[in-house]
Amino acid sequence: MNYNKNQFFIALLAITLLASCARVNIKDGMQAFNELRYQDATTHLAKGLQKIDDPEARRALAQSYASTNRYAEAKSEYEVLALSSAYNDQDRIAYGQVLMSLSDYEAAETIFSGLLSRDPSNNMVQTLRNSCRKVAEMRSDSSRYDVSPVFTSGVTTAYAPRIVNGMLYFSGTREGSGEKDPYTGLLFTDLYEATMDGVNFGQSQKVQGVNGKYHDGIAAFSADGSTMVLTRSNYGTNNRLTANADDINTMQLYQSSKDGDGKWQTPQLVSFCDKQFMYAHPEWSKDGKTLFFSSDMAGGYGGMDLYSVSYDNGVWGKPVNLGALVNTAGNEVFPTLRSADSLYFSSNAHQNLGGLDLMYSIKQNNQWSAPVHLSYPLNTPFDDFGVAFTGDKSTGFFSSDRSGRDQIYSFAADEMVYSLSGLITRKFDDSPIEKATITITNLTDGIEEVIETDDVGMFELGLLPGKDYRVRVEREGYFAVTENISTRNENDERDIKLNVALLDLSNPEATANGTGTGSNKDPKNGGTDKGLPDGLDQNAPYSIPNILWDYGLQVFSSGEF
Repeated sequence: MNYNKNQFFIALLAITLLASCARVNIKDGMQAFNELRYQDATTHLAKGLQKIDDPEARRALAQSYASTNRYAEAKSEYEVLALSSAYNDQDRIAYGQVLMSLSDYEAAETIFSGLLSRDPSNNMVQTLRNSCRKVAEMRSDSSRYDVSPVFTSGVTTAYAPRIVNGMLYFSGTREGSGEKDPYTGLLFTDLYEATMDGVNFGQSQKVQGVNGKYHDGIAAFSADGSTMVLTRSNYGTNNRLTANADDINTMQLYQSSKDGDGKWQTPQLVSFCDKQFMYAHPEWSKDGKTLFFSSDMAGGYGGMDLYSVSYDNGVWGKPVNLGALVNTAGNEVFPTLRSADSLYFSSNAHQNLGGLDLMYSIKQNNQWSAPVHLSYPLNTPFDDFGVAFTGDKSTGFFSSDRSGRDQIYSFAADEMVYSLSGLITRKFDDSPIEKATITITNLTDGIEEVIETDDVGMFELGLLPGKDYRVRVEREGYFAVTENISTRNENDERDIKLNVALLDLSNPEATANGTGTGSNKDPKNGGTDKGLPDGLDQNAPYSIPNILWDYGLQVFSSGEF
């Protein structure tokens, strides 16, 4: 009898000790989670939840798994959490996004539809559900891009490529011993550089002068390569990390310039940064007057938003949010300018295949448009981000964790080129007009090209597929003419003809023969007939209106490089 009592008390003591140990693990795990130390969080929380069921801890464990791309484990934890009364709509959204990353779009759509039945005004959920429904469409043009992994020697991971004066700069981690990032379990990142030969790189080397003990990387460079802004762990005095009010070391933007010997000086904190918030992923405009970056500063739309800030003679302005068409309740990160009015970035809350997806926005009337999603295989259910373009604009590099780790990939757009050609003539006598200016604006990407007609009024150039273009023809002394064309339909004729007849303002026949029909097409050759406006007397004086108006750019439902 006494022996049985002893057994009972020993068993009770063991249960008590196990429960106590589990509570310690959960406490340590929650502290690690709140400090963004996700690797430590998963270790402690998984142990603690084996003995104690704690919904808050399980939610943190699911989020920690998702944050470290362990989507199968995150799915399992959300499935258990769904049985609890603590399961809420934010959990459902996160669970749906995990399912998208696992390519289970049907199950994700079911979750998002349930959420919309209760809150149809949730734009983020509406977009995610539409993404699940459009997966086949987003993957239908998979042959348009050639995507290949790039070998970067000397590093374990590589991401966020930048091309500057024939050099590749990127963020990466190396193999070896040393202090590790508790978020990833890898060594802290550094900024690397390597020589370029097409898509081949030389030995990767750390950029001297800017790398510290903790995270450094994701840099933007001035046009001449003499100044950089980089993302860096926030340092205080004595080269120690500083923490915000939540005891988190936030990433900040630092600036460095080359000295007279061409060496990078010690980076200095950019003045508008605040250690209470995260600042990352800088991108400099070519004129050096504007910096784009991502931040979770107060006043945004959700997680990380995209911002711009002016820069003038060493003085930073006040950051400006890019607006609700670009930013969402999710994360918008890794901005890259392809042109002054064409911004590429990644988001996990716009139309996407899962994780972060690449997309772009066009600036029109001083406002950034709703983004256009890029096709598979540039985008996948994994994180795809950090694009950099080479000189010809149809090739470049981007980063993705589709292989299980961050890696740089090269891409090349399919050279499925269309040709645009035509003849520019004078209206009424059909004589050719030489040196007429033809401005071709790629409305999809915001890129502009200007050519002139030859001595017999002819012109010809190549166009990219999947684009919408505006063609403007003008010559001093003539009415300008504008036409819109598209290369979106792959079944269309590849040789596009555009013959235009310009009305000569100094020719008496322009008045004497003005028909005032208001028609747009010349019945003879498909050109444009502007004539006199309807209702005007051909002999009466009238003022010529200013026809150099700004056509509104359109952003369509799909579009590519």
